[in-house]
Amino acid sequence: MPLESWDCDSCGQLVTAATNHGVVIWRVTDDGRSFDYRIVHKTMDEDPGSTRCDHGSAGGYPSSLDLRQFLGADGLTMLLSWLNAGPIRGDDSPPKPVSMGEYVHLVRRVQIPYYEEARQRFHDEETHRWLGDANEYLPYMPDTLKRISDGTRGR
Repeated sequence: MPLESWDCDSCGQLVTAATNHGVVIWRVTDDGRSFDYRIVHKTMDEDPGSTRCDHGSAGGYPSSLDLRQFLGADGLTMLLSWLNAGPIRGDDSPPKPVSMGEYVHLVRRVQIPYYEEARQRFHDEETHRWLGDANEYLPYMPDTLKRISDGTRGR
Protein backbone atom coordinates (compact mmCIF):
# COMPACT_ATOMS: atom_id res chain seq x y z
CA MET A 1 0.00 0.00 0.00
CA PRO A 2 1.30 3.46 -0.80
CA LEU A 3 2.60 5.66 2.01
CA GLU A 4 2.61 2.74 4.45
CA SER A 5 5.99 1.15 3.76
CA TRP A 6 9.37 2.21 2.43
CA ASP A 7 12.61 0.49 1.52
CA CYS A 8 15.16 1.05 4.29
CA ASP A 9 18.06 3.05 2.86
CA SER A 10 20.48 1.01 4.99
CA CYS A 11 19.38 -2.63 4.81
CA GLY A 12 16.82 -2.61 1.97
CA GLN A 13 14.11 -4.32 4.04
CA LEU A 14 10.65 -2.78 4.50
CA VAL A 15 10.12 0.00 7.01
CA THR A 16 6.48 0.44 7.98
CA ALA A 17 4.87 3.52 9.46
CA ALA A 18 2.26 1.48 11.34
CA THR A 19 4.84 -0.17 13.61
CA ASN A 20 6.59 3.14 14.36
CA HIS A 21 9.93 1.50 13.58
CA GLY A 22 10.88 4.06 10.93
CA VAL A 23 12.94 7.18 11.26
CA VAL A 24 14.17 9.83 8.83
CA ILE A 25 17.80 10.78 9.42
CA TRP A 26 19.92 13.46 7.76
CA ARG A 27 23.26 15.20 7.91
CA VAL A 28 23.78 18.90 8.59
CA THR A 29 26.46 21.27 7.28
CA ASP A 30 28.36 23.65 9.55
CA ASP A 31 26.00 26.45 8.54
CA GLY A 32 22.90 24.39 9.40
CA ARG A 33 21.86 23.23 5.91
CA SER A 34 20.43 19.71 5.69
CA PHE A 35 21.37 16.94 3.24
CA ASP A 36 21.58 13.16 2.75
CA TYR A 37 18.05 12.32 3.92
CA ARG A 38 17.51 8.62 4.59
CA ILE A 39 14.52 6.54 5.67
CA VAL A 40 15.78 3.75 7.92
CA HIS A 41 14.72 1.35 10.65
CA LYS A 42 14.79 2.94 14.07
CA THR A 43 17.37 1.39 16.38
CA MET A 44 15.51 0.24 19.46
CA ASP A 45 17.98 -0.85 22.14
CA GLU A 46 15.31 -2.58 24.21
CA ASP A 47 14.59 -4.91 21.27
CA PRO A 48 17.38 -7.52 20.97
CA GLY A 49 16.34 -8.22 17.36
CA SER A 50 16.48 -4.54 16.43
CA THR A 51 18.36 -3.55 13.31
CA ARG A 52 21.24 -1.09 13.44
CA CYS A 53 20.16 0.92 10.41
CA ASP A 54 19.97 4.27 12.23
CA HIS A 55 23.57 5.47 12.23
CA GLY A 56 22.87 8.31 14.68
CA SER A 57 25.25 11.12 15.53
CA ALA A 58 28.23 8.79 15.81
CA GLY A 59 27.61 7.74 12.21
CA GLY A 60 27.38 11.32 10.97
CA TYR A 61 23.59 11.70 11.11
CA PRO A 62 22.93 14.11 13.98
CA SER A 63 19.33 14.88 13.01
CA SER A 64 16.33 12.56 13.01
CA LEU A 65 12.58 12.46 13.43
CA ASP A 66 10.10 9.60 13.50
CA LEU A 67 8.94 8.70 10.01
CA ARG A 68 5.29 9.23 10.99
CA GLN A 69 6.00 12.94 11.56
CA PHE A 70 6.61 13.31 7.80
CA LEU A 71 3.29 11.81 6.71
CA GLY A 72 -0.04 13.40 5.83
CA ALA A 73 -0.99 17.06 5.94
CA ASP A 74 0.90 17.65 9.19
CA GLY A 75 4.04 16.17 7.66
CA LEU A 76 3.72 18.27 4.52
CA THR A 77 3.22 21.38 6.66
CA MET A 78 6.43 20.60 8.54
CA LEU A 79 8.38 19.87 5.34
CA LEU A 80 7.26 23.16 3.78
CA SER A 81 8.25 25.08 6.91
CA TRP A 82 11.82 23.84 6.36
CA LEU A 83 11.82 25.83 3.13
CA ASN A 84 10.05 28.96 4.34
CA ALA A 85 8.68 29.99 7.73
CA GLY A 86 5.60 31.52 6.08
CA PRO A 87 3.72 34.81 6.42
CA ILE A 88 3.11 34.65 10.17
CA ARG A 89 6.82 34.49 10.95
CA GLY A 90 7.71 36.77 8.04
CA ASP A 91 10.66 36.04 5.84
CA ASP A 92 12.65 34.56 8.71
CA SER A 93 13.35 31.26 7.02
CA PRO A 94 15.34 28.33 8.38
CA PRO A 95 18.50 27.25 6.52
CA LYS A 96 17.65 25.66 3.18
CA PRO A 97 18.55 22.14 2.12
CA VAL A 98 21.91 21.77 0.36
CA SER A 99 20.21 20.16 -2.64
CA MET A 100 16.64 21.05 -3.56
CA GLY A 101 16.44 17.92 -5.74
CA GLU A 102 17.43 15.67 -2.87
CA TYR A 103 14.92 17.40 -0.59
CA VAL A 104 12.10 17.08 -3.14
CA HIS A 105 12.94 13.36 -3.44
CA LEU A 106 12.35 12.98 0.32
CA VAL A 107 9.09 14.94 0.12
CA ARG A 108 7.86 12.77 -2.74
CA ARG A 109 8.82 9.58 -0.88
CA VAL A 110 6.72 10.49 2.16
CA GLN A 111 3.89 12.42 0.48
CA ILE A 112 3.16 11.09 -3.02
CA PRO A 113 1.31 7.76 -3.30
CA TYR A 114 3.22 5.09 -5.27
CA TYR A 115 6.44 7.15 -5.52
CA GLU A 116 8.31 4.76 -3.22
CA GLU A 117 7.05 1.73 -5.12
CA ALA A 118 7.90 3.23 -8.53
CA ARG A 119 11.28 4.80 -7.81
CA GLN A 120 13.13 1.51 -8.31
CA ARG A 121 11.99 1.58 -11.97
CA PHE A 122 12.81 5.21 -12.78
CA HIS A 123 15.95 4.21 -14.69
CA ASP A 124 14.32 1.38 -16.64
CA GLU A 125 14.48 1.79 -20.40
CA GLU A 126 10.72 1.19 -20.72
CA THR A 127 9.96 3.97 -18.20
CA HIS A 128 12.18 6.38 -20.13
CA ARG A 129 10.59 5.46 -23.45
CA TRP A 130 7.12 6.03 -22.02
CA LEU A 131 7.83 9.27 -20.13
CA GLY A 132 10.89 10.69 -21.86
CA ASP A 133 8.97 13.58 -23.42
CA ALA A 134 6.49 14.11 -20.56
CA ASN A 135 6.12 17.46 -18.80
CA GLU A 136 7.72 18.06 -15.38
CA TYR A 137 4.89 16.74 -13.24
CA LEU A 138 3.25 13.88 -15.17
CA PRO A 139 5.87 11.27 -14.17
CA TYR A 140 5.14 11.97 -10.49
CA MET A 141 1.36 11.92 -10.58
CA PRO A 142 0.05 9.04 -8.43
CA ASP A 143 -1.69 7.28 -11.34
CA THR A 144 1.49 7.40 -13.43
CA LEU A 145 3.59 6.18 -10.52
CA LYS A 146 1.16 3.31 -9.89
CA ARG A 147 1.48 2.26 -13.54
CA ILE A 148 5.27 2.40 -13.30
CA SER A 149 5.28 0.31 -10.13
CA ASP A 150 2.87 -2.36 -11.36
CA GLY A 151 4.45 -2.63 -14.82
CA THR A 152 1.46 -1.33 -16.84
CA ARG A 153 3.29 1.79 -18.05
CA GLY A 154 2.61 2.81 -21.60
CA ARG A 155 -0.55 0.73 -21.91
